[in-house]
Amino acid sequence: TISSTMAEASEKRKEPETAATEPEAKRLKPTPPDPAVLRKQVEYYLSDENLKYDKFFSEKIAGNKDGWLEMSLILSCNKMKIMRATKDDVASALKESKIELSEDGSQVRRPGNAPLPKLEAKPAHPKKSSIHAHDGGVVALFKDIPEEQQWTTIKEACQKKLPAKVNIWHVSQVSDKNECVIACAPFDGDVAFFEELSIEVGGKTLKSEVCFGEPLQQALKQMPKHIRDKREREQRKRQKERNRPIKVGTSHFNNVAMLRGRVKEILNSRSDGEQLKPDGSDFKLIKCLLEFHPSGKNKSEGLVGIKVAKSSQGDSRCFYMIKEGGTEEDFSAKKCLDAVEMNPPYVEDKKATAKAAAAPVEAKEEATEEAKEEAKEEAKEEAKE
Repeated sequence: TISSTMAEASEKRKEPETAATEPEAKRLKPTPPDPAVLRKQVEYYLSDENLKYDKFFSEKIAGNKDGWLEMSLILSCNKMKIMRATKDDVASALKESKIELSEDGSQVRRPGNAPLPKLEAKPAHPKKSSIHAHDGGVVALFKDIPEEQQWTTIKEACQKKLPAKVNIWHVSQVSDKNECVIACAPFDGDVAFFEELSIEVGGKTLKSEVCFGEPLQQALKQMPKHIRDKREREQRKRQKERNRPIKVGTSHFNNVAMLRGRVKEILNSRSDGEQLKPDGSDFKLIKCLLEFHPSGKNKSEGLVGIKVAKSSQGDSRCFYMIKEGGTEEDFSAKKCLDAVEMNPPYVEDKKATAKAAAAPVEAKEEATEEAKEEAKEEAKEEAKE
């Protein structure tokens, strides 16, 4: 009995060895990446659109006298790793591309060794959680302010460029780091306005930076309490206004959250590679939603179909446009939904419009009293400064 037990134990110990010596041919091989997707990704890496922000690749290309970029650097990118692309995969995918490949296949180059674009600072795109961070009014920062320039100069320069009747609520003192924070009353398109705003101060052009995350929290801590309270009131007001019905194409939704939920349902209810029926409501909704994409018009040109499939950038699933000639291109539904959230296509409410037009005088008087109180607080603040 003891000898048979030892024999069984010996067999069990040998099992892993048998598995380890399994022939290589029987092991599951990874699916090779789609050449079209791979080609598109490499072309993006070497495009003006990417290189004007990609300091690392730009410096590597500029450092080579003939403008070549090592293939190993391309393969080290996260998206290439996700696709498990090899040097041979890239070489094969670039056969139908204008991107140049060195004779030994170890380097790639822009078509005709085109000159590099000028490097620019990459614009900060707010995360989903911070889309509404400035609902109560934009908080922006100015850096590198020339010596001896006061906060009053910043305020005057900004006020001249703001839309009529839009007030600046607060401007901080210029700090030892030559920085100044400004808080403004909310208005339509305010975040986009401040992202593009530049002013002339002391013979120098200053560009504003919209604050997000930790810089925003630090800026708010330094502000007077009545300014923070005012922002919170405006934020609640905007949030209440946002919770209204919207219309995308012919589809109606109670709010943007309901639209997000419907798009998620469409993605989850289709199998990989399944096309949306062109005469169906889901197809019409996603096609209309695509118009909200930052590059919607250009992206949707020649669109003949839409399908759901696995993303080339990971395990998630996304929508693909099917264009004339059979070419396919993925697009970000998130970018479309974020654009809708920033500027919702509200359904016109005639009753609400009539009610707003007939607003009671009491509300106007209340606003006047509030303005007086805030003016007193601002006067005290300026006196301290």
